[in-house]
Amino acid sequence: MKNKILICLFGLLTAGFSAKSQSSRMSLNLNYNYSFPVSHFNSDLVNNGSPRGFTGNMMYHINPLISVGLDFGYQDYYQKYPRQVYNYGQTQQISAVLYNSVQTIPVMARVEVTPFSKTLTSVRPYVSAAAGANFISNTQYLGEFSNPSNSTGFMAQGGLGVKVPFVRYNSWGADIGGTYNIAPYNKFGYKNLDNLNVHAGIYFNIE
Repeated sequence: MKNKILICLFGLLTAGFSAKSQSSRMSLNLNYNYSFPVSHFNSDLVNNGSPRGFTGNMMYHINPLISVGLDFGYQDYYQKYPRQVYNYGQTQQISAVLYNSVQTIPVMARVEVTPFSKTLTSVRPYVSAAAGANFISNTQYLGEFSNPSNSTGFMAQGGLGVKVPFVRYNSWGADIGGTYNIAPYNKFGYKNLDNLNVHAGIYFNIE
């Protein structure tokens, strides 16, 4: 499922690039993303930060103040617990190492607001909000036994960032910021996959 979704996202980006290649109203943003599990995600499943992720978005600039578009990403979380004795089934016990492996692929509608667009010509701080689907792969390994699960949930996101152009006309530059994701998850007694993120990458206008 994970590979199919990533291929579809690549297709959307390629199609968008071709269709809007003559319009400077479109921009593409690609970022490296570091994620920190918080709330029940941190206490119940994974408390390690994840350096294995990326985010991106393709935005249409309605005007210098507001942009709307598609936001997407991928994050891989992993946690290994020391060997101990676990209950397995109703009558058995097993001494094993426990691993939790969680991958998320959010695909969301996004809006971005640049409140100082009329007064700043270079550094451009922004606020963002997004909401949509979260494709989740959650596998728990208990020794040689595994319990995989794939599901689709909801995700909502709020973010802050700043864009710093590398050239005079703001056609491409650096993007640095952070987001907070609210990700409900109601399987196996777990309550959510909420996470806090920092990202850094590049943006460029599609002209």
